[in-house]
Amino acid sequence: MRMTQLKTIADIQTGPFGSQLHKEDYVETGTPIVTVEHLGNRVFTEQNLPRVSDSDKARLIKYTLSTGDIVFSRVGSVDRCSYVDKSHDGWMFSGRCLRVRPTELVDSLYLYYYFCLEETKQFVRNIAVGATMPSINTKLLGEVEIALPDLNNQKRIAAVLSSLDDKIENNQKLNDNLAA
Repeated sequence: MRMTQLKTIADIQTGPFGSQLHKEDYVETGTPIVTVEHLGNRVFTEQNLPRVSDSDKARLIKYTLSTGDIVFSRVGSVDRCSYVDKSHDGWMFSGRCLRVRPTELVDSLYLYYYFCLEETKQFVRNIAVGATMPSINTKLLGEVEIALPDLNNQKRIAAVLSSLDDKIENNQKLNDNLAA
């Protein structure tokens, strides 16, 4: 296992700044934009999603999400992140978020679970700047050290953790149905 900084195994992008996207650009139907409020445990929550038109999506194409990306809160709860699965491919992310797009050197799901480790979350909280509202940027997040086993072991670890998460989600849905 080797240690490496996130910036060597992923592209890190800040979301569009306020001057690029305004609330009045939001439309009723269009491409959803993930904000900090939509970061869930593994995938996004989908309530009250702002949306943009196809023309705004084309204008802001570099803020489009792809399967395997990881979206982080840039302000406030800076240790929160969600994984972009196939059903959220093509969505966009807001200026209050950072997108991490892993290279082929790392399994993206492994990287997501690495950021779910309490010690990694604590590290991210500790590097945040700002007394009243903690925030991180691409430089700070890029300096996070990642323990990187070989790719096959990354995939094995991610598969085990993902199957456990699937089981937990299924049990939660079953419990919710029984309570209803």
